[in-house]
Amino acid sequence: MKNKYNTLHKYIYEYSQKEYMKKTINGLFRAILEPVVSNQKFESCILLRLKNEDENKSILQRLSFTGGKIISFNDSLKVFGFESSQKNSSLWGETEFLVILGQRYSAALIWDYSLSQSNNSSDVCMLFNSKLITEISKKILENSTVDFSNLISKYTPDRRENLILNGAIKKISEILNDKNEEIMFNEEEKKHLVSEDDTLKTAEIVAQKAKFIAHEIKNNLSIINLYSKILEKRLENIKTNKKIEDSVKNAIKNITNSSGNISDLISDLRCISAPYITEFSIKNIVSNVISQCEEKAKKAGVTIHFDCKDDYIVSSDKTKFECALINIIFNAIEACKNGCRINIICRKDNDKIITTIKNDGEKIPENVIPRIFDIDFTTKTNGNGLGLAICKSQLEAAGASIYLLSSDDKETIFEIVLSLK
Repeated sequence: MKNKYNTLHKYIYEYSQKEYMKKTINGLFRAILEPVVSNQKFESCILLRLKNEDENKSILQRLSFTGGKIISFNDSLKVFGFESSQKNSSLWGETEFLVILGQRYSAALIWDYSLSQSNNSSDVCMLFNSKLITEISKKILENSTVDFSNLISKYTPDRRENLILNGAIKKISEILNDKNEEIMFNEEEKKHLVSEDDTLKTAEIVAQKAKFIAHEIKNNLSIINLYSKILEKRLENIKTNKKIEDSVKNAIKNITNSSGNISDLISDLRCISAPYITEFSIKNIVSNVISQCEEKAKKAGVTIHFDCKDDYIVSSDKTKFECALINIIFNAIEACKNGCRINIICRKDNDKIITTIKNDGEKIPENVIPRIFDIDFTTKTNGNGLGLAICKSQLEAAGASIYLLSSDDKETIFEIVLSLK
């Protein structure tokens, strides 16, 4: 059952980059608390809501012996001596959180398994030494029978936003989560091999394996692209004969082009899986996609503009929406000449959110328009005819839709339609 929207969901939607497995979230919960429980003299205020205390019993037991002020927001933690301090017991629903307010260390972890189709994973908001933690604490205070506003003032982070620290910790967490996911699916695969033959289950395992492989290939492609750029720069400072220089430049160009082709194939591969419906912030996801496309656009002399006056929480498959949007933007970049512009606009229409993608590049030929969503159809010399066909079928399976509205000498317009949560 979907969780009723509450004010803490805003932070999950805006600051989550991917879903984390329950095993990873439990590990993060314990790791974030460790600086507090390892130093009993550490002065702090801890805001806590945890639905299943059994999985973190040892760290909670240690926490009960610390000198920090612990404010609990669910009855199940009474076994550790933490009295519930919430005014409205139904307000937070299934949302869980850990907020630590301290003079030299502050952290926030917010998650909600009911926002995902799986009870074993959730999008996560994770912040360290961020002024946003003060904002989150004030939201929690609104549902507290205990007034801890003086502690919020006392422990307000007075430093600048530590983007490097937060980015580094998120990167480490993602690596650990990927390993946890791989272990979990390997275990599921073993169970399946010794159980009855189930075609759907096999397909699901294959799809998950494809996602892991795609992720690893993406990481290696990033390394290839990085060193290609380093070679290009070094070549500028090395004096050699023109024939060798041209040969090396051509080699680097071919490596870069091949890397780009593989990256496009990986994007298609990411889309092939069963629908996974979640709720997510359309503004946040579109912004992330644009940042992924900016380098390709910059090289082509294309500018991307995004207009979304209000943020909207939509219900669909986040990965499939990302894949479709990336595919359309990449096609638009290839159709554009230097100085062209891509406009992306999100708007509400009754219970739907429509994302419109316009570009003023070359029009799609009239004889091609009826076939652009056909499998195996492509106009690219190195294309595979999968991109838009997969995007359409996969979005439709997730309750969304994609359309080509028009393409003429003035502009080409695509629309992706998603449902509000």
